[in-house]
Order: sequence, then structure tokens, then C-alpha cells
Amino acid sequence: MATTAVDPLFDPVVLEQPHGYYAELRQSDPVHRVEGTNAFLVSRLDLIHEVIANPTVYSSNSSEFLYVGEDGQPGLRPPVDAHVGDGMPGVLATADPPDHGRQRKVLSRVLSTGAINAREDEFRQLIDSALDRHLSAGRVEWMGEVAEPLPIMMVTRLMGLADRAAPALKEQGDASVEQISGFVPEARRRVLQEKMTELGPVVEGYMAARSATDPDQSTVLGVCARAVADGQLSDMEAFGILGILMAAGGESTTSLLGFGAHTLAEQPELQDRLRDQPALIPAFVEEACRVEPPFRGHYRRVLSDTTLGGVALAAGSRLVLLWPAANRDPEAYSQPDQIDVHRGNPRQHVGFGWGIHLCVGAPLARLEARVTFERLLARTSSFSIEGASDGLFHHKSLMVRRLVELPLTLRTEDRSAPSTTVPA
Repeated sequence: MATTAVDPLFDPVVLEQPHGYYAELRQSDPVHRVEGTNAFLVSRLDLIHEVIANPTVYSSNSSEFLYVGEDGQPGLRPPVDAHVGDGMPGVLATADPPDHGRQRKVLSRVLSTGAINAREDEFRQLIDSALDRHLSAGRVEWMGEVAEPLPIMMVTRLMGLADRAAPALKEQGDASVEQISGFVPEARRRVLQEKMTELGPVVEGYMAARSATDPDQSTVLGVCARAVADGQLSDMEAFGILGILMAAGGESTTSLLGFGAHTLAEQPELQDRLRDQPALIPAFVEEACRVEPPFRGHYRRVLSDTTLGGVALAAGSRLVLLWPAANRDPEAYSQPDQIDVHRGNPRQHVGFGWGIHLCVGAPLARLEARVTFERLLARTSSFSIEGASDGLFHHKSLMVRRLVELPLTLRTEDRSAPSTTVPA
């Protein structure tokens, strides 16, 4: 029996270093059908904008994700729950208008730019405390000790939970992301399904907020509870919002902090420029998000027969909007593979999505990344990768772009001090 050729998308080498493949797609096959499936990879920025602008044809409510089976063949399937299907109510990233706008309005009360900026000092204390523990040692495993724990700590506090709940939320969020990675064996899927039903402190916090006469409107749990009581959300939608925040709320910033620190560690001249001109750090954050978005893509479901980029799409087809491919489109950006902190309109990228589905947590990710790099650069004279950079790898996932680890050597000597090197 003939087997289906496996798309390079699933190749471990391409998965680790995908940008060459993305460039080929942009140039010769920008609406590329994944062999053996009815899923298409969309890689050009103009085509992605076209899809995003037309939610009546391209629905965000898609219940299936690409995966490669244990037989090595690709397919589409729901993440873990067999009862999930197209047409089930979506939440935020998987909701269409008008539901999406109604849900987003509730959450924006806590995640607006103003509300997030008011918590800058709180996050600065978190990053400084983390750096205190590692600067004296002169090294840090950046991912495990900074980039992963700090963002989920902020999510925990935004929800209105105690800090001790953060590890449980991290485990839940990681399980949510893993289940749509595309590389989960059946036995592991069952384990993840069990993890996804163990909401623990989130359920307890939500039930407490629902029973409160006046739930705290400065927390996610509080605004969701009030919105349910007022008929603006259903309980199912509230739980969906909480689940998405556990997954995407930490993941976006974690991946961004990883790539940003990796980039700076490899470019000491860029480190020094940002130390000398810290006002450029926000532009660096935008460029890091453009060049290497935290998420590799998001899905759309085609609602009616249509054509995109000259390719016929049947109703029911799936699209994967490849954010990192679009963000390096040479038709949209000069020197697209390079980080340019002087690039005009630095936020004109799709690293946080675009249009009505621009990530509701983007203000949080931007603030956390900016403050982290401000403090890391201010409190070091230099830092570099400990060991060979070609020994660093990303998690095996079609959905996220997160480093497994990033060991850094930290130096704190005064750059203005005279050299104490003894001449040979």
C-alpha cells in the first residue's frame, strides 16, 4: 500500500530551522496544501491579511490541528476531546464576531494597555529578584529560571490567585500547548487529557469569585465572574478564557524572552547599543517578535468555496496562517531576516496576530519583554551563551517556537572601568 509523502513541515530538521522552507513557500507555493490533508499553509503577508480581513469566509472557529501519526502520516484531528467539533462555541482566538468582540471586551478590562502598564513596577521587582539570584553566580539557565517562571507568575496574579498556584497553572498551560504540537502519541494524548481536567486552583478561584457579592474587578477571575452574573458570558466561555490565559498568557512572553535573550547573547554590539540607548529596547522587542514570533501559526476554517492566491479552496478546508513566514516577507520588509531597531512602523507585523484577533495579551507580553531586557542589560556589562549555540534546540511543535534551554554566562564588571589585563 502506497504511503503519502510527508510534508517538509514535519521534518525534524525543517522544524528546528524552518525559515528556509518558509522562504520557498512564499516564493513558489504561498498557499501550499499539506499532502494527505485538506490543510493549506499560507505564507505571504498580503494573503494572510486577506484572510484575516474576511471572517465571513475564513472562520477562526476551527477544532482540528495538523499532526503526524505514529505511522508517520499527516492528518487533522481535535486536540484531545473527541466531543469537540466545528460549530462548538469558540473563545477569543477561536471565536468569530460577534462573540469574539463580546468576550474580548470583558477581558480587556484587566488586560488593557493602561491596566497592564500600571503593573510595571510589580514585574520589575520580579525580574530584579530573579536576576539577584544569578548575577553573583555569573550564570543562569535563562529559560527554566527566568523566561518560563516569571510570565506565568504574572498571569497567576492577574487572575487573582496566590503565587503558590503558579506551578499548577504552568503545568496546565504546558499541557494545553503540547496537545496541539502535532507530535503527541495516543498514549500521551490520554495523559494530557487527564491533565486538562485538573484545573485545581483556577476552578477554586473561579467558584469563589462567582459566589462573591462583589468580585474583584481588577482580576481576570473577578471580571469573568461578574460578566457571567450579568449575562455577558456563559460559564463555559469563562472557563475557556481562563484556559487560554493559562496557555497563551505565559507562552507568548516565554518564547519572546527566550529568542530575545538568545539574539542579544549572540550580538554583543547590539547589547551595547541598547545599553547606551535603552529607548530602543521597545523597538527591539517588536523586531524580536517579528523575526521569531512565539506562535508559528493559527488556524482558519474555510466556510464556503473560495479562491486564495489563485488556489481553489473547498468549504471545510483548513488554513494555517504562518506568522513567521509572513513576518519575513521581502515584499513587506527590507532585509527581513535582520533585526533592525530603527525600522519604521515597528509594530507592523503579525507576531501577535492582526486585526480583530490581535492577541489580547500583547500589552502584557510587550511590557514583560521590555522590562526584562531593560533590567538584564542594565545589570550586566555583557552576557553570552554558555557553550556552543548550535547545541540549542526548540520544543518539537508545529505551534510554538520556544527554546528548551538557554544557558547564559553573565558579567557585571563596570564597562567604564580601566582594563586590568596584564600585557603579554
